[in-house]
Amino acid sequence: MTDGPGRTPTLQEVATEARVSLATASNALTGNRGVSPKLRDRVLEAAQRLGYPRTSGRRRTDRTTVGIVLPDVRHPAYAELAHAFEREGAQRDWSLVLAGSDYEPDNELDALENLVRTTDGVLLSPSRPPRSGVHRLQASPVPIVACDEPADSALIGGWVRSDNFGGGRAAAHHLVDAGGTRFAMLGGEGYLPSTKERREGFLAGLADRGFAADDVLIIGENYGMDGGQSAMAELLETDADVDAVFAVSDLHAVGAFFRALQEGRRVPDDILLCGFDGVAWTRQISPTITTVRQDWAKIAGRAMDILDALMSGGDGDRAVVPVELVPGESTRR
Repeated sequence: MTDGPGRTPTLQEVATEARVSLATASNALTGNRGVSPKLRDRVLEAAQRLGYPRTSGRRRTDRTTVGIVLPDVRHPAYAELAHAFEREGAQRDWSLVLAGSDYEPDNELDALENLVRTTDGVLLSPSRPPRSGVHRLQASPVPIVACDEPADSALIGGWVRSDNFGGGRAAAHHLVDAGGTRFAMLGGEGYLPSTKERREGFLAGLADRGFAADDVLIIGENYGMDGGQSAMAELLETDADVDAVFAVSDLHAVGAFFRALQEGRRVPDDILLCGFDGVAWTRQISPTITTVRQDWAKIAGRAMDILDALMSGGDGDRAVVPVELVPGESTRR
């Protein structure tokens, strides 16, 4: 083998040096599949001899360094998650490196390619599943754990998600109990898997109470406050009799709330409104917004537990974290 100056060895070369398959080499380095200790040691020794990035790509320290990739740290929900990671990381004395993808798979891939060479592990919220940057990442010498949204890449060693289906179902039950008779979901056509799960849970919850899915309006595919405003505008033009609305997120709900006011509709007198996420500032506006609260601290803690196990050579895991419906003034008549 002839190497040029400063050339970085490939994963295939590590596999050849260790006399194992490419898949075994990748699994031994990431810890996301069962590999015997003997094989894992052989691969790690080969990687060290060749100067593969996991062993020589950065200055090793006694302190664990973890990369975090989120779609948008300005979004209130991701800000809550980032803060939870920060608090949990501080308790573990981990050093954290935060990167944003701006929902762009190319940005996600760039961040991942850097972090898998400079950290001990990565926590990832995929930008645009199932076409996120991680799906184009060829290999990773460190384990990756997905949070919030799924990623079916073989490089993902575990994942943690909220019970989106259960949260949608709880929202439906609450809106019926609060007096709703004609229902809609705003943002329910969005591309994220969590949106589909919340929509299916919402429809299932309404079916529990005798409301057919065909009678429920699903409007809007854009996210954010602007998405909520435009979806509410379309809803009021489509069916002015709707009196109970489930928004795909709290940010969506706030946008919908302001648009309803502009159209002369009052919340909760004319329209019951429920969001999803449980971001703190939903309690600071009037009326306070009913929401399905995600347990950010538990998500962060469970994700870091799984990552810690993988970094130690253990097996990955999957976890669905319960959510909680938090009633506010927006559903109280």
